Amino acid sequence: MEDRYNPYEELGDFLAGTFHQDIESPEEALNEFIMEVTKICIENTKNDILSFLNSNLTDSEKEEFIKYNTYIYYPALNLTPIEWLKQTLETLKEALKSKK
Repeated sequence: MEDRYNPYEELGDFLAGTFHQDIESPEEALNEFIMEVTKICIENTKNDILSFLNSNLTDSEKEEFIKYNTYIYYPALNLTPIEWLKQTLETLKEALKSKK
């Protein structure tokens, strides 16, 4: 990916490492991530997503980045990549409430 995506390397690593071709479903992959990592890691990931969503990248650039770093067929979810990432963000926020 191009230099404009460098600030989002950590987010790219999260997406590529969690939502790869060997997952059963995006929901299961996210739940597995939440179970395996620390609260601090979830907090950092949440902040990375917020920073990305609030960035000056166009929606098209954001969708390109998300698609490039995930192995998800978004039409099957009836969501755009950005909608899916926002949903993922909400799941992480909820997980933070119960994670010790």
